Amino acid sequence: MANIDKTIMSDRFEETAEQVVRRMSLCAPDTLDEVRYRRSSIILTHNYQVANIDVDLSVHKRIESSTEHKQELSPISASLDPTDWASTRAEAHKMLDISLDFLEKARDRPVWVPLPTDVRRRLLLEALPEYGKPIADVCQDVVNNVLPYSGGNTHPRFWGWVHGSGTVGGVIAEMMAASMNSNVGLCSHSGVLIERQVIEWMRQLFEFPAETGGGLIVSGTSMAAVICLAVARYHALNQVRRDGLVKLGVQLVAYSSTQTHVCVAKALELLGLGIQALRLVPVDKEYHIDIQALKNMIQEDQQQGLTPFCIVGNAGTVGTGAFDDLDALATIAKENNIWFHVDGAFGSFVILDPKRRHLIAGLSKADSLAFDFHKWLHAPYAAGCVLLREIGMLHGTFSSPRNYLVGTKRGFAADNPWFCEMGIELSRPCRALKVWFNIKEHGIIRLGQSIAANCDQAQYLASLLSKHDFIRVLTPVSLNIVNFRLEPHELNNFDPETIDIFNDEVVNDVQEQGIAIPSTTRLNERLYIRICITNHRSTLADFDLFVNAIIELCQVRVVSMNK
Repeated sequence: MANIDKTIMSDRFEETAEQVVRRMSLCAPDTLDEVRYRRSSIILTHNYQVANIDVDLSVHKRIESSTEHKQELSPISASLDPTDWASTRAEAHKMLDISLDFLEKARDRPVWVPLPTDVRRRLLLEALPEYGKPIADVCQDVVNNVLPYSGGNTHPRFWGWVHGSGTVGGVIAEMMAASMNSNVGLCSHSGVLIERQVIEWMRQLFEFPAETGGGLIVSGTSMAAVICLAVARYHALNQVRRDGLVKLGVQLVAYSSTQTHVCVAKALELLGLGIQALRLVPVDKEYHIDIQALKNMIQEDQQQGLTPFCIVGNAGTVGTGAFDDLDALATIAKENNIWFHVDGAFGSFVILDPKRRHLIAGLSKADSLAFDFHKWLHAPYAAGCVLLREIGMLHGTFSSPRNYLVGTKRGFAADNPWFCEMGIELSRPCRALKVWFNIKEHGIIRLGQSIAANCDQAQYLASLLSKHDFIRVLTPVSLNIVNFRLEPHELNNFDPETIDIFNDEVVNDVQEQGIAIPSTTRLNERLYIRICITNHRSTLADFDLFVNAIIELCQVRVVSMNK
């Protein structure tokens, strides 16, 4: 690797990535494949470091010498407000129009545009600005280099991951939240009350206890999982905050199905329990947790002297959209005095769809629930939620009073309890305003109809794909996720691993041509193309277009392989 590093450092990256890789192979031919695999991280890291090393070393000297700058400077002032409000206002209005055009005309552009090399360099390799430039120029940088290369989830054919599509109301709400610039971690102001109102709406929606239920808004279900599992740990060991896990000498274990999102495992790692504390329970043929297997595992762990402390149920798995039997899990948890947590990142909102509401039977018995507003409720990123049956458990887990953080009965420091006493964050943005705005603008009935439409679209897509005998569709399609696999007859003699690669390449083709954004997943040890529909802009015509494109690209690749 020393020779490789020497090669990378040369010519300050005037070459393309492929040229660098080929030069690397001359240094170590037998490691060409490994180099290709690692090239993105190696090249980008060295590219960034080499291009900026001189800047990093001299930036402080340049700051210190700025007082000797010959340019005539304006009188020193602390204010960062515009000196010309009229022109700034005009620029802001222009950018709002551009933002609205971006949403209105989403269908007119490719779903995703790969970043050109020159744009990538501009975004990664710009020197730290010493002097500012007009706000109009900065806005133009956004229009030229940022907006055209965004993630694509505002487009009607973005179906790769469970991303919401955003709304016009969300744009307005985010603008107003940024204008207020409130810290909702503490004190008495409108942002605090808006968050409490949204939490109360969610408590009512999911039928958590009126007297004790509550929660807080966080960045997403990943953070919500950390919060909820920390509460579960405190429930099992209420001395853990004082003594720590080592002194208490108790080995806690949690249970979830093999289909559970990785955020649960990450939460256990962060909480000091380790990945081995997570017992992965087998699933049945429809990817629901095996209830009997769970009971057996709990019993075996108890006999081994371990302490089961949490059961995680899925309200819509990320892979297939499967729902665990939440009612049965609640019963097992209660019988064993185990905390029952539900990951309902997107699937919990089927409660708004009368046809599918039965899928979450038992959810109201959960001790904690985590879900996202930025998925099927389409709030702008990021907004997730923690909901608990006993709000006091959040205080017990996180409250850390200090003499510089003291609430009062009246004045600005009123409106206790503060949200910072119920979670990790002291500095908390006003995430609730965009959620509050979306719910007030559309109402839960209309939001539920949009969710139902996505589920019906999944059925429609599955029916389109099933008409072709070389496409294997994973059934049943229980919610909004369709998994399928291309198995062209011309490739019948190829091994399954090659078919996996074939499917992966077709997905890349579809993405790079800007037609649609699907993703992939592995089920039954095989790679499947995955379509996850949480997009209020999608129409049936989008799925017709997608299926036609996927078949055409499949045929092109078959011909290419035969050649």
